[in-house]
Amino acid sequence: MPPMRVKNCFRYLRNFLLNKFTKIKKPYSAQIELTLKCNASCSFCSIPKLPSSYKSNEMTTAQIKYIIDELADLGVNALSFTGGEPTLRNDLPELIYHAGVKHDFMNGIATNGYLMPKLFHENGNLDGLDYILLSLDYPDAEQHNKKRGLKIFDKVLKTIEYANARGIKVIISTVVMRDNINKLYRLCELAEQHECSIELYPCENIIREFSDKQYKIEDIDDLIPPLSLWANMIRLLHKNYKNILTDSLSVQIIEKGGFGGFPNYNQKILRCHVAQSYLFIRNDGFVDFPCKIHPLLSINALKYPISELYKVSEVRKIIQNHDDFEFCTNCRLGCAIASSMPATWKTLASKYIQGYLNGNLK
Repeated sequence: MPPMRVKNCFRYLRNFLLNKFTKIKKPYSAQIELTLKCNASCSFCSIPKLPSSYKSNEMTTAQIKYIIDELADLGVNALSFTGGEPTLRNDLPELIYHAGVKHDFMNGIATNGYLMPKLFHENGNLDGLDYILLSLDYPDAEQHNKKRGLKIFDKVLKTIEYANARGIKVIISTVVMRDNINKLYRLCELAEQHECSIELYPCENIIREFSDKQYKIEDIDDLIPPLSLWANMIRLLHKNYKNILTDSLSVQIIEKGGFGGFPNYNQKILRCHVAQSYLFIRNDGFVDFPCKIHPLLSINALKYPISELYKVSEVRKIIQNHDDFEFCTNCRLGCAIASSMPATWKTLASKYIQGYLNGNLK
């Protein structure tokens, strides 16, 4: 195992033991939302509906570096950059270097891929970048470009080519919808041919809340596939493809109704640990608890030390409540499930250890 992977394993074990057996709380991963601006117009995404005032208040390069420094001091193991579309920020290579080289985070970006070939061309190897979570919903250009509202398919393939040449892991992220669920075999085949792992989570009804207002896609239910059909499809795909990261326990959790349902929870496999296991820093520098979708408490991380967040009594109470909140019922956000997985040995083994053994996380 490479030295960096060994170091990450020890970091995880340290955080796991502290979280499990002490009052000290340390998240396993963090994500910084660099921007809410995006060059695509995906039909399933509510970000385009947000007021422009929410999208313009972005942190400076210096402020983001400060946040990265704070996360390193806290002992976070993995860090990723997201948006909107993070490649729209000209300082992205500088931020990747600061996180991945200076602080040795397991470091990644979530992107639609449109600007990635240009980024590689202008910045060489993008030192410090370990993986790219790359959006791809259809195995052909016409449908993918139409759904994303951007001529992007060829640039996704070029991104994979450049990343593979530089030893950067690519994880294809597919939003499974009614009209592409029968194309998943071809997507898995495409991923395998290009030496990529692939995640296949069903389309989500994400309702974003800002200043007591809700923003959502009105016809989103027309896109969401029947969850039982999706679950059975993933099980069938697992028989033929080893590059699928959507693990069996995640499938069960989603199929049974996701998180929440207090006092009769939908499933007994895993409670939500997002408030403890995962830090999401918004584009304006605020951290939301318990999660970015349903903020009960927002704290300005540019003014309040991140290392002190888990000592705040309100935060500790939210952590203890897990998914007891009314809005948690039927939550099946892929990011919430994935970030909760490290909190128990069983779920950690299902998603991350098995994924590593299959070669998908190396």
